[in-house]
Amino acid sequence: MKVLQVSTECYPAAKAGGMGDVVGSLPKYLKKFDVEASVIIPKYDMIWFHDKAYETVFTGAFYQRGDYIQFAIQKIRKSGLDFDLYCADIPGKFDRDSIYLAPDGHGFRDEVERNVAFQRVVLSWLHSDQSKFDLVHCHDHMTGLIPFFMKYGYEYRGLENVPTFYTIHNAAYYGAFDWHHYETLPAFEGRHAGLLDWDGTIHSMASAVRCASMVNTVSPSYMEEITQQPGSLAYLFGGARHKCIGILNGIDNEEWDPKTDDLLTHKWSKSWDNFKQTNKQHFAEKYGLNPDKAWYSFIGRFTEQKGVDTLAPAIRALLTQDNDACFIILGSGDKRLEFEIQHLETPGIVKSFIMYNEALAHEIYASSDFIVMPSRFEPCGLNQMFAMRYGTVPVVRATGGLRDTVTESPEDGTGFTYDQSNSYDFARAMMRALQTYKNKKEFKKLRLRCTRKNFSWEKSAQEYADQYKKLIK
Repeated sequence: MKVLQVSTECYPAAKAGGMGDVVGSLPKYLKKFDVEASVIIPKYDMIWFHDKAYETVFTGAFYQRGDYIQFAIQKIRKSGLDFDLYCADIPGKFDRDSIYLAPDGHGFRDEVERNVAFQRVVLSWLHSDQSKFDLVHCHDHMTGLIPFFMKYGYEYRGLENVPTFYTIHNAAYYGAFDWHHYETLPAFEGRHAGLLDWDGTIHSMASAVRCASMVNTVSPSYMEEITQQPGSLAYLFGGARHKCIGILNGIDNEEWDPKTDDLLTHKWSKSWDNFKQTNKQHFAEKYGLNPDKAWYSFIGRFTEQKGVDTLAPAIRALLTQDNDACFIILGSGDKRLEFEIQHLETPGIVKSFIMYNEALAHEIYASSDFIVMPSRFEPCGLNQMFAMRYGTVPVVRATGGLRDTVTESPEDGTGFTYDQSNSYDFARAMMRALQTYKNKKEFKKLRLRCTRKNFSWEKSAQEYADQYKKLIK
């Protein structure tokens, strides 16, 4: 079974969030279930792409609003991945040093044109060799128009019977744009235009939900939440409920292995106490934190979705009650939140890194006692899985995938949870974690339960493979 994964991210080539991790890991694990998955992403002007060798497998061109767009599909030779990775080389559209954001921190002004161009390139390639793939798996709104055009696009006759799978990594970003962008689209059967429209806009996610053969979110709880939330999207998912499922994301246990992690100076060997203490001491020496205190860390984008606006008040509240804690914060995003986090920094107590740094993230997971995730909503969340793999206990808001993966219980819990998205309840959850940390016997039991959780992609990959096979049959 040959499946094409269509995405704007794939780790390690290009990653902005969890979708990059998923697309970079899932194909490897699908092999175990007789699925040969390939990936296509845009070709960016980013460091990873600079020293690669490319083989051009297809070229073409099309007009978009009067512009003549030439493109090439290139297969990367020796990518270092366990699957075939293709790039869509579209000069002037994606040859930039960022995936989504312009230098001013906002999205690119030609976001609609470049996303449509990428999808048209993929469709043209698929149409050129209609037998190459048995199924097309699209990821998030940037690829959400593909199922519609495979069915109703004049240029892509012959693709209408190829099944499509659509994964929603974050329903808050749905790729809606005004109908005056109609001219960017390829020609299609006008009587089906209603399948593109939602709330008076061309709505990429809504179109995909209607037209794809199967739709999933990246956790069961998140699917429940978006089908029950107030607003018009509840009607959208309600009408497609028969083909909507939740499949929990997994993680690559080979990439995230404290025994073999090349990004760590001190790897795990026999003892969790020794692993955490040596990494904590090493990190403390570099950055001036107190290794005798409980360490909390936050890793991620600085957005209100991630609850970062509750982070600083909760930290202040905890430190007011108990000063036996240190905090490490790694991330970037909203400039206002960046300023607030930087202003929070305190020598020896709070250390912030305003950046994206994969190697530093591994060090933080290995050094910390707790990972905090105060998300307002969380489609799945991977950080809590990475953290538990490294003996770091999650403190999370019980939403979406966080609710599916972290439970609070003295007997069999794997972390600390709270329900309401505010700094008060967040601080109380961190305080409960701190009290448990001070009970060394109970904390070791809790940490051990975390390390024994298995979030490998194998189970999730089998669920995807089973759904693929149903659609192909």
